[in-house]
Amino acid sequence: MNKIYLTACFILTTAVFAIGQQRAQYTQYMINPFVVNPAVSGTEDYTDIRAGYRKQWAGFDGSPRSVYLSAHTNIGKNKVVNNRTKNKKNGFHGIGFLLTNDYIGPTNTNTISLAYSYHLKLSKTVFASFGAMGGMQLYTLDPGKLTTANPGDVAITGFSARSVADINAGGWIYSNKFYAGASLIQVMPQKLYKASTGEISKGKLTHHYMIMAGYKIPMGYDFTFIPSICIKAAAPAPISVDINSKIRYRNLCWAGFSYRHKDAVAVMVGMILNNTVDFSYSYDYNTSHLTKFNNGSHEIIIGYRLRTKQQVICPSSFW
Repeated sequence: MNKIYLTACFILTTAVFAIGQQRAQYTQYMINPFVVNPAVSGTEDYTDIRAGYRKQWAGFDGSPRSVYLSAHTNIGKNKVVNNRTKNKKNGFHGIGFLLTNDYIGPTNTNTISLAYSYHLKLSKTVFASFGAMGGMQLYTLDPGKLTTANPGDVAITGFSARSVADINAGGWIYSNKFYAGASLIQVMPQKLYKASTGEISKGKLTHHYMIMAGYKIPMGYDFTFIPSICIKAAAPAPISVDINSKIRYRNLCWAGFSYRHKDAVAVMVGMILNNTVDFSYSYDYNTSHLTKFNNGSHEIIIGYRLRTKQQVICPSSFW
């Protein structure tokens, strides 16, 4: 067995992107922050259903491709917001689910998770929530897409799939004017590969930390400026910082720009139809040395806002 080739194999297995992250990287996380923070579940006044697709480094053979389906809603928010509970100090609940599929080279990762959050009313318009998301991750490896020093190496052919528990946690503070939150993804650093010889010490899940915040600044009657920031850390990768800005026209459409330090710049556009269906698109252009080997990254999100019987429109707190 060639140790170098085996190590390279599991670097691919446990690193979704070149920066060392194991979880999918999204440009439009501010459109659906629930995918990175379970405390967001239930924050909206409607059931929020979203599907996302991202193709990283288009034109590069074996480059990452990610898809997800998510939904979350609240239980009892209307009573708390309108002070209709017997005990006004009581909060309300949020629930949701998330399905993801991430593909890169010879590896494929599927997750299924359920989320719960509890929301407290801090003031008339400000709330705080704490949430957790739990489920399973299934990692699979296609040995046919690898070239080894020793053909038929049992150390690789013997590893086809592994299931591990997946737990994420987060906190969120929000109102109709701002949001701020932090999350810990992959709370349990479980090993994906157990070497019988002890030669491989890595190949395990690692903690991912995320901090994000955004604020709405009115620009007259029709326009709103929404700057936001996100800080991501996942050892041993360097800290990643995203700076974003969007301009929204009423609740109809928006356009924005994003800068990821030493990695990429992105343009984003979105449209909302009848306050019910929304879709958005972003294109990333690499500013690192990888720009020579790919045609950029594309990301699409389609959302549906399921109203309650009492609602006429469904404005979003995070657009």
